[in-house]
Order: sequence, then C-alpha cells, then structure tokens
Amino acid sequence: MLFWVVLACGIASIAVALLAPLLLTVGRWQLLHPRTALSVWFGAFFIGIGLALAGLIIGVAGAVAASHTPIGSETLLMTILGWAGLGAFGAIAAFVAVSAEPVLSSETGALHSLAPIAISREQRRGFTLVRFESDQPIAFAAPGRPPEILLSTGMESLLPSAQLQAVLAHEYAHLRQHHAWATRIARINALCLPRTHSARALRRATTLLVELAADDQAARLAGPAHLANALSTLAAASNDAGLELRAERLVDKRWPGAVKRRRPPAAFARDSSI
Repeated sequence: MLFWVVLACGIASIAVALLAPLLLTVGRWQLLHPRTALSVWFGAFFIGIGLALAGLIIGVAGAVAASHTPIGSETLLMTILGWAGLGAFGAIAAFVAVSAEPVLSSETGALHSLAPIAISREQRRGFTLVRFESDQPIAFAAPGRPPEILLSTGMESLLPSAQLQAVLAHEYAHLRQHHAWATRIARINALCLPRTHSARALRRATTLLVELAADDQAARLAGPAHLANALSTLAAASNDAGLELRAERLVDKRWPGAVKRRRPPAAFARDSSI
C-alpha cells in the first residue's frame, strides 16, 4: 500500500512541476490579473514540492520499516523506491543549488558595482533610497536587510516629481510583493523543465508578470496616469516598445476613482507611510 502512495505522490509532483508553468504561459488572462496568476502558480509550485517531500518521507520511512520485515516483492520495491527517491532528491537539490548560485552572484555583483558611485542614502519608511550618478534613467529594487531602491540621477532629471513618485511606487511594489523571489523560483522551476520552449516561456512570462503586478500596485498608489506617462517617457528615451505597451495597458484598464484610490498622503516622502 505504501508503495502506491509513494508512487502517486511522485507522479503528482512531477505533473505539477511540468503543468504549473502553463498557468503563466498559456492564455492572456494573466495580463489582466498578473498578481493572481503569480499567486496561483506559487501555490501550485509549492504543492508540488509538498507532494514530493511527502512521498520522500513516506518512502524512506517505508524503506526503514521494510528492513525489519521478511523480504517480499512489495518490501523490496519499497526499499528500492525509498532509497532511490532519497538519492534523486539529493541530486536535484545539488543541481538546483549549483545552477542558482550564478544567478545570486550576478545580482550581488550588480549591486556591488553601483555602491562606489552612490551619492546619497536616504532612509524612508520601508526602504532606503540610494541615489547614484548615471546619465541613464535607471531605477530598480534591491531586496535585503534593509531593502533598497536605487535611483539614478538620469531618472530624476528626466521625470517630473509626480511621475518619479509613480516609478518609486512601482519599485516599492517589487519589494512588498517579493518579486525577486518569484523570479528566482521561476528560474529554478525552469531548470527542472526540459530544455525546450516551455522553460524559456516561463522565464519570460514571470519577468513580464512581476512588472505588470508592480505597475498595478503603483497605479493604485500614485495614479495610473502618472505611471503611464512615466513609462511613455522612458519608452521614448530608451526606444523600448515594451514600456509603451505597458503604458497603453494602464490607460486601457479600468481603475477606481481618485476618491477610492489608495494613495497615502505625501507618498514616498521622508518618514511617510507607504
């Protein structure tokens, strides 16, 4: 009986690992509800991990118990399956750790490269705003302790105040919604998939959806018009058609009225509540 339970858990976890990315890569509903799509995918991904761990624990426990019982066909199968599952889990964990290390190193290296050219660090509620010298319009979130939002002088000079606050709201949404982890887990999930279009599609879909989810949150905080105008300005400056499409999406989407908008007073000012 335990043999079939372990086998069912293993098959179900593999099916979830292969099918969960379809939640992000099939259809267009994700573009309208990016945060929901990411949440559903996260849930499916961790259910798959839970099934794999449950099968592994049951398999190893069954293998240990089988070593104290008379040898039979099911006992032998349980022993083989349990220890083979433990070995496979260790091999997969090692593969993921080795493959994920360059990703983490590249992110850390990018932050270290900007540290020498930082011109100011300003503590705000929930994050540290780090300004650095660059002619390029750049802003990105750096999760950590404490979390940081890095902002270039080129971005500050390009955008008026209201649009700049919308960009900061976008980056803050990345921090609050843990999008860095979503991206890393998507890369790990992609490593477990066959080297086919599905792995590349998962990485692309995750990258797009975290941006759209951050757009939606920033639009609710700072106003969709300000963020759409900021994206259009950045699209013209960088010749990036993707930014213009995101701006058009914000314009076409229905939003609550200004009275209902969840915009805190003095948004993103020093010591303000975000």
